[in-house]
Amino acid sequence: MENLIAVMSDYGLKDTYVGTLKATLYMNNPEARVVDITHYIRPFDLVDAAIKLKWSYKYFPSGTVFLIAVDPDPSAELLIISTEKYYIVTPNNGIPSLMLEEEPADSVYVITADHYFIEGKGNFRGRNQLAPIAAQLAKFQSPFYLGDSKDLSIIKRFRIPSPKEIAPGKFECIVIDVDGFGNLILNMESTGQLPSKVTINGVEITNASENFENYQKGEFFVSINPEGHYQIISYMASAARLLKATRGTKVTVEF
Repeated sequence: MENLIAVMSDYGLKDTYVGTLKATLYMNNPEARVVDITHYIRPFDLVDAAIKLKWSYKYFPSGTVFLIAVDPDPSAELLIISTEKYYIVTPNNGIPSLMLEEEPADSVYVITADHYFIEGKGNFRGRNQLAPIAAQLAKFQSPFYLGDSKDLSIIKRFRIPSPKEIAPGKFECIVIDVDGFGNLILNMESTGQLPSKVTINGVEITNASENFENYQKGEFFVSINPEGHYQIISYMASAARLLKATRGTKVTVEF
């Protein structure tokens, strides 16, 4: 589907940053359709952005341009990455890594079409540089005139840790995300069965269910998040707060 731009940033909604970035998209491409993936990536957090991009891209139609406005390193080159179905406009900081494991890159271009950039004070590359390029790309569906083609090896990548089997049916995992409800999402995708026991910060959890029925407020159980990862939930409460857990907290999962 042409002319669709999906935007992710760490700007939040308190300031004018999201509004002026989107205004720049429409100024350069009035017919564009713009979807906000999230603007609440943790500030400067490449891993958080990579996880959210991986969990969201597959729901968008072919031809979507993903605009990644998370840019902690102002020296990072600005790229257009093409896959079989999508385009990604991003600083070269590794955020597309997890998406590209599933949706491999076909080509990459270093953005050179600075005549599309807009003048602006300060370091606001998301609005002043990435947004005009994303708008042009969504309109014409071709990166050829927007940058110089490079070898795919220039794309910076990183991985998140995988679960480690420490005994038969027993895995050492970590929390990779804490969602807005305080649910703790693990780095282990569903194997088709629910765990018999999960241990985190000395607390053993033996309840597990794919739905939220028949639990009392504050009761812990293990479930599966919408993207297929095991998650620790406290019903109608924050598991993160009650268990004093954050991203990176170790979790033992047993089957």
